[in-house]
Amino acid sequence: NLPVHHYSIDGRPYVLMNPERLVKNKDLFTPRPDDVMVATYPRNGTALCLSLCMHIHIAQNPDLPSDHPFFTELEGDRGQTPWVHNKFIYEKEKIENMAGPRVFKTHNYYMHLNVDPGTLKIIHVYRNPKDVVCSQFHHMAPPVPYLAKMFEFEGSFSDCCDYFLDGGLENGCYWEFNREFLDNKDGHTMLHINYEELTLRKRDGIRKINEFLGYPAMTEEQVDAVVKGTTLVKLRKNQVGKPGKAREMLTAEQRERFDEKCRKEFDGYEGIPESYFSESAYMGQN
Repeated sequence: NLPVHHYSIDGRPYVLMNPERLVKNKDLFTPRPDDVMVATYPRNGTALCLSLCMHIHIAQNPDLPSDHPFFTELEGDRGQTPWVHNKFIYEKEKIENMAGPRVFKTHNYYMHLNVDPGTLKIIHVYRNPKDVVCSQFHHMAPPVPYLAKMFEFEGSFSDCCDYFLDGGLENGCYWEFNREFLDNKDGHTMLHINYEELTLRKRDGIRKINEFLGYPAMTEEQVDAVVKGTTLVKLRKNQVGKPGKAREMLTAEQRERFDEKCRKEFDGYEGIPESYFSESAYMGQN
């Protein structure tokens, strides 16, 4: 039972923008080898990773035409890096006719990726749940009428934390969602990267994505260009912020509940930052 309006598809919750006809559709677009799908639980760094991918492609392809979708997206024409399972955005003909390389986003569960392994590249981004719950609370009660109407969440921030720990908000259980991607049981070509790498260690994160995309090593000047094009100020319209919001919004007791949940749910998983489990590591990150 989630405190927001949602569909239940194969036992997994989806927001009302994601109907079953799109979530389970295996013919939304024809994958290409240079396609990139950014897959995230909501509020886990989607906008930042999409922007990084676009800027890396631009840096490595100086001859991209000025009318390439990346440039129109960066100028404010949303939908050029489409959320392919969103009923308000999806247009098959437009996607099929897009010039490559293409970058998409999805909040679908792993079981609903609906692409064959090896047909495109997937970047799975995950974020400290203590910061995710802060971002989700603001996302569900925004000054954007259609979002407020879609969620109709009327609880307090404390309620939001309880719901998140007990099973989730807009996309259900954060831990279940991310564990399935980390397991990658079908063997997709997939990069796992956390939000902290993309913000606190941004230059390293850029190089990691660049290598995954198959490009040669970037020069310092190319990395500088990507950093400059993806500042948090530029992305603030998408509520992209630095890690650490839970220092202000969560009590010490709430942060410990999240740390304990992570210790349990991510037990045995390698590569998860210590700040997901430890108060001192979280409070000390910068």
